[in-house]
Amino acid sequence: MEYDLGDLAQRLGRYMAEQCTDGMPGHFRDDLLAAFPDEEVVTVRSALAELNGAGLVTLDPLIGPKLPSVHTTHALFVAADAAITGHDPIEDSVVLARLLIDDPELGHVPGLEEVAGWPRRRFNPALGLLMPLFRKGRYREVYQPDYPTLGLIVGDDEMVALRRYARDHA
Repeated sequence: MEYDLGDLAQRLGRYMAEQCTDGMPGHFRDDLLAAFPDEEVVTVRSALAELNGAGLVTLDPLIGPKLPSVHTTHALFVAADAAITGHDPIEDSVVLARLLIDDPELGHVPGLEEVAGWPRRRFNPALGLLMPLFRKGRYREVYQPDYPTLGLIVGDDEMVALRRYARDHA
């Protein structure tokens, strides 16, 4: 990872990214203590705070468990995936943006995934990076566990945003 993080924060970040086998943000709790049995609770909490400060996870305090509820973000995949999967989610998101520019009908996400030809672990982080380009009402908000969204509406505004994104991240 290219962040100013301590060793344990880096190891925790990598571990969590590796556990997210579908490329969707993951959720962790005290199971992290079992994965790092040689670490003290206080050092794991501190490392999680580092990851939170870098925007790689979000933390929600809980009553009872030793660790807060930990939710990974798409930024974690950006930070870790080159080392884990050999792919850069930003570069991949540019490819997806160009596919949508060339064929706005690919807004049906399973079809976009099929055209990209990538495993879901590679596809979802890239798609997740494009989500902020689509305002509310321009993507399907149905909760489901497979993708960040099931569908995107690619209109004129989104086309402009996708072109800018592809240009700025190429």
